[in-house]
Amino acid sequence: MLRRMKMKNSVLKERRVESSRSIARKEKRNLSQKVDEVLPAGFQKKRGKKNEKFVLPVFSMGSLKVNLGDRNALEALMSL
Repeated sequence: MLRRMKMKNSVLKERRVESSRSIARKEKRNLSQKVDEVLPAGFQKKRGKKNEKFVLPVFSMGSLKVNLGDRNALEALMSL
């Protein structure tokens, strides 16, 4: 059941539109029906990647050059 219908314009390459129309004709459906079927499936594919764990890279910074609690030493280092 369709509750709301909105008209949206999309900019697609002509080749993509023609191939989509061709597929819709072969299935004896109109372009809107085919787009309504294919778009949600495409969005589901994107959502599936969320389960992958994202790991930030870790780099060795070496030893500290100055004690961060010593404001004078920190200021002297930053003024170089």
